Amino acid sequence: MPMDKKRIVTLAGTLVLAGAVVAAGVYGPSVWKVFRQQSAITDQVVIQSPPVDPSGATVINGANGTVPNGIAPPETTGTVKTAVTPATTITAPPQGDTGSKSKYREPDEKLLDMAPSVAMFFGETALSNDAKSLVFGSAWNIHQYVDGYLYGPAAGPQMNEQDIKKYIVFHKTLLDKQLKNETNASKAVTFTSYLDVLLNSGSDAFDSKDKTRIEQFHQGIHDFDTHLMRNDLSSKIYGATPFATKRT
Repeated sequence: MPMDKKRIVTLAGTLVLAGAVVAAGVYGPSVWKVFRQQSAITDQVVIQSPPVDPSGATVINGANGTVPNGIAPPETTGTVKTAVTPATTITAPPQGDTGSKSKYREPDEKLLDMAPSVAMFFGETALSNDAKSLVFGSAWNIHQYVDGYLYGPAAGPQMNEQDIKKYIVFHKTLLDKQLKNETNASKAVTFTSYLDVLLNSGSDAFDSKDKTRIEQFHQGIHDFDTHLMRNDLSSKIYGATPFATKRT
């Protein structure tokens, strides 16, 4: 396929941005939107944040913002801008209560409380804190959009099937890149292999639009996020993970 100068510059910028995203631990929907807009020539993806200003530029926060423990920065004026075409809102499936809407919430690492069966794969001789933050944020972020898809705007932020698939693939790409830089990744292969299978099953389920497979993935990502990563005792347990443990 012929490559013009504009395409070459765009792809080069995408590679630089991808490296910067992983290095900074920034992986929320704001950066994902910019990443998708730079990397896809014809396939534009628009999600709830960040806002598009009147000049048509999408803004994400840079060095001037607060980035607590590698969490996606707030929506303030920053240093990375990319020109985009006028945005169109993604239409989510008309499900659930439309009277109130649940906004996207950034991962809150103060709630991180891993089950012993997961915690054993992190520490001085296993996966790093950066990997832990990335796994936690990925589970939190994906779970929100799957809830919103299945149970409507009151349950979570909205995306359609194909965009949730792309969102899962985006997080999996960042995780894969992080794991390649982990010196002791081999000591956590049982855990990382399970996570790899879980995210692949979610991507395939949303790609096929099969509601049964989507619900199966929902149970897995729900248990992984709320019980293995956060120990949320008030949340339903589906028993959909091989890492289920009883806390003392």
